Amino acid sequence: MDEQIALLLALLLAHFIADFYLQPMHWVHNRNTYHYKSSKLALHVLVHGVLSATVLIAWEHIYGLGEWPGVLLATLSIMLSHWLIDVGKSYTRGGIIPFVVDQLAHIMVIISLCLWLSDADTLTQWASQGLSTQSLWVTLLAYALVLNPCSVAIRMLLERWQLPCSHNEQQLPQAGHSIGVLERVLMLTFVLIDELAGVGFVLAAKSVFRFGDLTNSKEKHLTEYVMLGTLLSVTLTLAIGLATRALLNTL
Repeated sequence: MDEQIALLLALLLAHFIADFYLQPMHWVHNRNTYHYKSSKLALHVLVHGVLSATVLIAWEHIYGLGEWPGVLLATLSIMLSHWLIDVGKSYTRGGIIPFVVDQLAHIMVIISLCLWLSDADTLTQWASQGLSTQSLWVTLLAYALVLNPCSVAIRMLLERWQLPCSHNEQQLPQAGHSIGVLERVLMLTFVLIDELAGVGFVLAAKSVFRFGDLTNSKEKHLTEYVMLGTLLSVTLTLAIGLATRALLNTL
């Protein structure tokens, strides 16, 4: 069953790359404005189709399971379902709940297609025979999750506590995002190599550099906002890192 696990992980990785790395924000705004008429949504779906087809063709070529009609149908299914799900999301008011539901729907489609393409009769049979040699894909998927997906989730969770614009006038463009990405990459790396003390080092270093800003601002809500963002980032990264380690231990 290794080939089915490889297919699932590769399709999930392709999904996260297409959704969070190859979809500019102006595409999202275009989709939310024009809904099913959005040309950028069609382009986004095409990107998903190309990446998914690449994974499926490579999978069929490597394992030679004679599923070429299934590869074509699976690619079209991913594209159509992604278009329908994203059109539905475009009519919502945004926020963390539609975001999570949207991602879960996409993931369920991918899982269903993998089950359909595999020879396993049930998910239980599939899982019981499979988790063995896919540590590279699992690790890549973990890093993909702690980058842009976590940034999007944190931004949505902090929307209700947005600071006035005056706090952001002197900041470097995208500096906060870049700092968050780097700290999550470092923390995930420390968790995966079982050096949890390194997580404490990252937090301590960030606290030292942020201390001057928080002291000079003399505003309690800025301190609370920074702490919320940091703790959310740490919580998500630790959850992903520990789950990844647990999964790697079973492979």
